[in-house]
Amino acid sequence: MDLIKIILPIALTTSLLCHAEQTPLERSLSQELTKAVTKINAKGAQIIDEETRLDYAATFKNFIIYNNTMINYTAEQLDVQAFEPIIEEVLIGTLCANKALKSFIDLGVIMVYRFHGKNGLYITELSKDMSTCKKTQ
Repeated sequence: MDLIKIILPIALTTSLLCHAEQTPLERSLSQELTKAVTKINAKGAQIIDEETRLDYAATFKNFIIYNNTMINYTAEQLDVQAFEPIIEEVLIGTLCANKALKSFIDLGVIMVYRFHGKNGLYITELSKDMSTCKKTQ
């Protein structure tokens, strides 16, 4: 009980001191990412190809997260060591060249692609910090 009396005030003080407001640029980015996610989610789940369904998107800070399901495989049926290089080449490796993502490059958005099996279990996720595209262009 005495430990709680010591820790609680420290935790409250620390949380108040660590509160950080968004800068105008961060706020603008959050608004733009929220608009993009709202537009994606308004369409509902979308079949991307014969193997993949985009279930929904989410955003947090400068991240946009695409939650996908591999519709023909359970998590256990996919070999992550073989799956990741394919996603890296076919999807992640093409992002910098996508002209429609120029604003994501300029704003340093981190794109996350999360994959689940048809049984809902997590398979893997890969991400791309779009600000690194500036170095390759």
